[in-house]
Parts: sequence; C-alpha cells; structure tokens
Amino acid sequence: RDIPYFFHIPRSAGSTVKDILGRCAYVRLAWNATSTMEGLKYARDTQLVQSGQVDVIPTQYLHEGATLFDGQQHRGRCFTMLRHPIERAVSLFHYLGIAIHEPTYDPQLRYISVEMWARSKRIEHNWMTRFLSNELDGDLNSRHLEIAKAVLRRKCLVGLLEEKSESWLRFQKFFGWQFYTKEMSDCQDELLNWKWSSKHRHDLIQEGSPTWDLLYEHNLLDMELYNYAREVFVEQRSLFQSD
Repeated sequence: RDIPYFFHIPRSAGSTVKDILGRCAYVRLAWNATSTMEGLKYARDTQLVQSGQVDVIPTQYLHEGATLFDGQQHRGRCFTMLRHPIERAVSLFHYLGIAIHEPTYDPQLRYISVEMWARSKRIEHNWMTRFLSNELDGDLNSRHLEIAKAVLRRKCLVGLLEEKSESWLRFQKFFGWQFYTKEMSDCQDELLNWKWSSKHRHDLIQEGSPTWDLLYEHNLLDMELYNYAREVFVEQRSLFQSD
C-alpha cells in the first residue's frame, strides 16, 4: 500500500500538519520514532512500515527515511510544506532561544539580535537544499540545487505555507483524510488557522535591510529552490481541478 511520507521542514508548519493528522483526524503517526537517524534505523530494523502500525511517516531525513519502504508492497508518497527561507530563518532564530526541549536549544539567542546571529557561525545555511540533496555535511553548489529541485518535482506533493489553506486541502484530498464530526472539523480549523503548533509571534524582517540581505546571502540556494517550489505548486494545481 502507499503510505504518506511527510518531509518535515523545521519552522514550516510541519508540527501543525502532524498535529492535525494525529489530534483531529486520529491518523496513526510515527511521531518522534522517525525524527532521528537512530530512530529511523530502529524503525527499519523492526519493519515499522511493514507492521501496519502507522499510517504516516514524518521525518526531516528524507533520503534515509525512504529506506523504510520496500518500493513494492509498501511505497512512500512524499508530501511537504515549504516556507520562504528568510521567514523560516527568522522563525527558527526566535524558536531556538526558547525551545528548551530541542537538542539545538540555545538560550543565548534571547540576548542577541537576528542580525548578530546572521553574522555568527551559528547561522543555518540552505537547509532545504542540503536535506533534499542528502548532502548533510560539506559545501553545497549548483549540483545539489538541481538534485533538490528534481526531488521536489518528481517525488513530492508540494505545499507552501503562504498558501496554507490550499496546500492542506490538497494533502487532504490526495490522501483521502476525512474529518467526520464537527469536533474533528473544529479541531482542524483551530490548528490550521489560529492556534497552530509551536506558535511564536515576532517582528518581521524588512526586505532590503542589512539583516534581510545577510540571511539572503546565507540561503541563496534555498531562495532559488523556493521560487522553483512555487512553480511546482502552481503546476500541481492541475491535479486537483474538478472534472
């Protein structure tokens, strides 16, 4: 059977997607079991996918997670939600300063500015390109960008946070997820529209400002990838047009 395979990009509504599925639609998720390399290895060794105990596999490690599927009786169907790279970076900065449960929690971020962070060695570089191309260490170049583009186009149903409602409707329709009761529908509406998971309000960064330019420079590949994802999103709209 085909199993929804969620490529979870941090600070891109991924937790919201998982919470809607698990808390509102009562879909069986792997939750944290596939969030680390060690967890994925254990899931593969214990044949988690083949066990029939989960309905959705979420992970940040797209390529490693793909080894859970056998490509025949159990195939993964990738879907993902992308966010503008600079908005994502700013959100990540504010989140890591307060997220004490995260391995990458950094309390010092509460005492510096986004610009100071962007000038430091702690800043993240082209996360989406890196994880889609499976180059988790080392330098990235245009070859990795082309691999990332190909993976998005050929393997994934693409959602965009800036088109959150339409993206979620596509996911729901493609995988056949149902919200049978008013309670389930209200739960979905709440999480999707005003009480989303890991919500954190912060000031936006003005385009063209020194901070914006620094973040842009650090995420040149991801910016091009995101613009490409927008094109794929428009093209995939034809899959959901009514007959």
